[in-house]
Formats: sequence, structure tokens, C-alpha cells
Amino acid sequence: MVSDFPVELPPVLDGLLQNTSGTLALVMASAAVLTILSVLFAGGAVVLRLATAYQKRRKRREEAQWKPMLFDVMAGRQPPEVLAQAVRQRQRERFLTFLMPYATTVKGQALERIRAVSTPLLAPVRRELQSRRPTLRARAVQRIGLLGGARFADALRDVLDDPSDDVAGRALRRLATLGDPEDASLLLEHLDRLVHMDRRQITSALVELGEEAAPVFRTALAESERTAFVRMLCAETLRWLGDVEAVPVAVRVLEGETGENPELVASLLRLLRRLGRPEQARVVRSYCTSDVSFVRIHAARALGQLGREEDASLLARLLRDDDNRWVALTAARSLIELNCTEPLRRLGNSTHARSSLALDLVPSVA
Repeated sequence: MVSDFPVELPPVLDGLLQNTSGTLALVMASAAVLTILSVLFAGGAVVLRLATAYQKRRKRREEAQWKPMLFDVMAGRQPPEVLAQAVRQRQRERFLTFLMPYATTVKGQALERIRAVSTPLLAPVRRELQSRRPTLRARAVQRIGLLGGARFADALRDVLDDPSDDVAGRALRRLATLGDPEDASLLLEHLDRLVHMDRRQITSALVELGEEAAPVFRTALAESERTAFVRMLCAETLRWLGDVEAVPVAVRVLEGETGENPELVASLLRLLRRLGRPEQARVVRSYCTSDVSFVRIHAARALGQLGREEDASLLARLLRDDDNRWVALTAARSLIELNCTEPLRRLGNSTHARSSLALDLVPSVA
């Protein structure tokens, strides 16, 4: 006979059933949330893809409209105002981005015509120079320097004191590229903060200032109170400018050097190699025994251009005895430049550790 009284479960089983129902509800709620998130992510991906496709179509459509007009402007068949007026206010940002590749690849009148097109659109870009974001300021410097030209040089001069080294460096390069020799002294005062930048880029920018700026660089090179970094950049710039008047300055600096600035010494030796005369070989010889290997390399290389037959013995010692293989290789090549190959032949026929190096080079002079 079945009892009419309700069955009471043990406390342990009753708690387990309650926990199971709570866990099941949590799992179901989590699954619902994950489903909603998946739908949202999928919808976001679709929207992003549609937006990207729309932007690409818009870009193709705008460029198809602007490109023929730009080519007509660069060729002088249309006045710049025609293209500038065809750009709507909301298209300004995209149009400036469109112009940049062309402005970096053309020169002369074509570039000036591109600048005439973009000048009416650069006022908002100039305001970006005051932005709190360094990336926006850097982009504004690039656009103003390239599309604005000399008309915006004052804006670039103001940015040389920007708290961001990247922004200041871009301003310096763009200002130098405008090629006003009067800016040489101003740029020299701001070079020290750019030690992190590629020195070849800085030098190539300074070269754009032209031969008229060479006296400023020669003066700075001779000034011992300037940093070695600035003087080195001056030496490299003068070398690329082909300024022969810098040779006696380089000699005086080399004669007064104490070995504390090996990079400056190397730059001066490169300058002498390119622009010097045989009488400057005397100062080069003293650096063939420098404690710094790359200084010895540049000294040996310069002797190949400036030296005489009597320098063969010095170069032969570097070839045989220097502990740096690159110094030895440079000395060997300088011997070939001087047409003094007998030390190479003797070394190649010996049991010296460098005989293989000599044998590698001897066929080139056979």
C-alpha cells in the first residue's frame, strides 16, 4: 500500500538537484550570450566588408575623375584652378592623399602645378600642425612640405621645435629639400636632436640646400665646440657637394683630433679620398695605425686614392699584420689602385695566413 505522505529526499540529494538546475540555467544563459555575440560579430564583419568595398569603389570612381584632369594640369593644358574647384569639401582629405604619390615623383613645372592645385586645400592641414597627436602633425608636415612648397616654409621652420623628434626631423628634411641656403644655419642648430635618424637621409636633405650653403657647413665643421655628430654631417654634406674648399678644413680638423671622435675622423677621411690631393696623404698615413678598425679601413682606402708608391710598404704591413680582415682587404685593394701589386704576389706565394686573401685578388691584376 502506497503511503499518502510526501517523500522527503536526503539533504545531500536535495542540494545536488538544486545545484544542477542552477548550473543548467547558467549554461543556457551563457549559450544565449555567445549566440548573440556571434551574430553581432558576423554582422559587424559583413558591415565592415561592405564599407570597405564601398570605399574601394568610391576611390576608383574619384581617381577616374581626377587623374585625367591632373595629367592635363601637369602638362599645362588646363589651369590648376579647374581641378581644385572640382574637389568637394568632403573629398579634400582623399584628394590630398591622391596627390602625394604624384608630387613625390615629378619635378619642375609639373610639381609646381600640383602645388598650385593643392594650395587652396592646405589651410586645414596647416591647422593640424597644432594637433595634440604627433602622427597628425607628422602627416601635416609631409603634406605641407611636399604640396605647399616654399610658400609654407615659415610653417616648417616653426615646427623645428616640435616636442616630437619625428615631427621635427620630418620638418627639417622637408625644409632642406626646398633648397633655401639661408636655412642652413637654422637647420644646423636643430641637428643634435636627430641622432636617432638615418644619417644618410639627413645628409641627402642637407645636400639639397646646394653649393651656396657650403660656407656655412665649412664653418661649422671647423668649430670644435659643436658636437661630433653635427660636424660629421657637415663633412658628409660637403663631400657630396664636391666642395674642394672643405679639404684644408678637413686637414686641420684631422691634425687636431685626439681620437675621441672616430666617426668624425672616418667622415673626414672619406672627404679627403674623394676631394683631396696627394699632398694630403701625410695626414691620412697617421690614421692607418688608429686603435679603431673602421678608421684604419677608411685611412687605407684614402691612401689608395691619394698615396704614392712609397705607401706600398705601409699598406703591405696592414695587409699582413692587421688583426682585422676588412682592414687587410682594404689595404690590398689600395695596393691594386696604386698599381703596387708585388706585395700581393709575394704574400700569395707564402705560407702566411693571409696568402689566400692575396691569391683571391692577384688574378684581378694579372
